[in-house]
Amino acid sequence: MAARERAGMTIEQLSAATRIRSGLLTAMEADDFARCGGNFYARGHIRSIARVVKADPDVLLAKYDETHPAVDPDRGRREERLTAKSPSLHPARPRWTLVVGAILVCLMGWGMIRLFTLPSDVEANASRTTPTVAVTTPSAKPTVTKTVAKPPVKPAKPVTKKVKLTLTATKDGSYVTLRNFHGLKLFQGLLGPGSSQTVVYPGSIRVTLGSLANITIHINDKPAAPKSKRFTITPTGAIQKDK
Repeated sequence: MAARERAGMTIEQLSAATRIRSGLLTAMEADDFARCGGNFYARGHIRSIARVVKADPDVLLAKYDETHPAVDPDRGRREERLTAKSPSLHPARPRWTLVVGAILVCLMGWGMIRLFTLPSDVEANASRTTPTVAVTTPSAKPTVTKTVAKPPVKPAKPVTKKVKLTLTATKDGSYVTLRNFHGLKLFQGLLGPGSSQTVVYPGSIRVTLGSLANITIHINDKPAAPKSKRFTITPTGAIQKDK
């Protein structure tokens, strides 16, 4: 305790530095070394404590030896383990090698007797029996029919005819309005001289021209000549006059 207090350390700090339990340190400071587990471990703990508190371990060990001169119990236990054990006597066991050898000799004698008497027995049995010829008919192999799965046939997509309409303005041009069958505008605007407008639509196209004479019309790249400024082009490319 004096060495620890001179080092300015608490029991917990010394326990953390030496990795010795604080309860064991408290018992050692009270001169109770029974919990150390023997003289050997107690001296080891004293060396660890002396190293941490900067004390001379020989001085601390000398004081420990003065107050605890008892013989190390660990050493007594080691001496007891080294003491020679008295040999134990076991009852004599029968010699199984001799028994097994006698059995083998008997078996070999019986085999020799059978060896010399076997041919006559075989000839006698052969004269009484007629060999049977076994005919084995190979079984027909099963026919395996491979079924090739055909890929599913995709339904044909409906062919939708598209109308290609090209309007080209000449002279002063014309105002043009293009609608589908439901009246939705596809194009609306003024085509000036030399300008053109092409519309490709999958359905009917309703055409309204401001001046039929100033517009050149091509349907599916073929020239067309409608007779009215308002007409409808069907998906087949035919021209119908609007009412």
